[in-house]
Amino acid sequence: MKGGPSQPILPILQVVACSIIILWGVRAASPILGPLLLSLLLAYAVVPFPKWLMLRFKFHKSAAIVMTAVAVVAFGLYILLSLDLAAIRIAAKLPIYERRLAELYDQVTVFMNAYGILTPSVSVKGVLTVERLREISRALLPEAGSIHSDGILVSLLTFLFIIEMAGEIGVKPGPLAESLAYYGSDARSYVAVTAKTAGINALLNLAFLLVMGVDTPVVWSFLYFFLDFIPTLGFVIALVPPTFVTLLMYGWKRALVVAAGLILTNLIVDNVVTPIFVKHAMDVSFLDITLSLVVWAFLLGLTRAILAIPLTLALRKFAVRDSSEPEPALSLSG
Repeated sequence: MKGGPSQPILPILQVVACSIIILWGVRAASPILGPLLLSLLLAYAVVPFPKWLMLRFKFHKSAAIVMTAVAVVAFGLYILLSLDLAAIRIAAKLPIYERRLAELYDQVTVFMNAYGILTPSVSVKGVLTVERLREISRALLPEAGSIHSDGILVSLLTFLFIIEMAGEIGVKPGPLAESLAYYGSDARSYVAVTAKTAGINALLNLAFLLVMGVDTPVVWSFLYFFLDFIPTLGFVIALVPPTFVTLLMYGWKRALVVAAGLILTNLIVDNVVTPIFVKHAMDVSFLDITLSLVVWAFLLGLTRAILAIPLTLALRKFAVRDSSEPEPALSLSG
């Protein structure tokens, strides 16, 4: 019985120690891994386009890549121009928002005092300014500024991945392309389905916000499309800005209508549209989603929580393949 009770514990301790070292390494290397993984995710989203050009129009790989680059750059410039114009409009209306916020705070104070609830006297002057909003964004998302600075690197890496994955028709792909295709198949399916459903939902939200007269609806619709890749949490975050702007401009009744309408469109897309695109359900439970968001947001930063589900799907496929590989047979001589 010597050493018997301690033997089962040793492998467990080894696994725990290795896991801690790996997680520490991932967190320490997050400034490098973040742009790399984001580039790979974008490559999965874009690579069907050059493949479609080669299959449909018989383009050579180089021509398809060039066409893809032109299309992506044009689309990116359009989005940036639209967001810049919307940001200028928001900045011009900040004084109006600030005045409405002060009026709303005074109404809440009067209501609370009428029921004997004392509220502190707080001045909202200077709360809604461009500088203050930048300070708030830096405090809430300290790593958000790295996204802009890493834009060129992410774009370059994305097209390097696309060049590797978009093989010529009828030509056997290389080992790296095969590995990326195999381990990223579930992640690619997730990105494709989410992009389609998020795009449809964003268009529905855009039409609804235009009808309701909400300021800068394009910004809120684009924000929803981006955040829809973060399950549950993304929708909650995207719901707040248009509802808050409506509250300041039109009051709480229309704000409730806007919030209810956005929730309704999300429910319709999740329960009616999504099953049309999902031919077979991806086995991702709510617990998987929650743990993925918590773990990957901690390791890579909150702004890269968009990578949580694709990374989890890829790692799960890696674990399944590794465990299914047969062990080498032992040769006995003599």
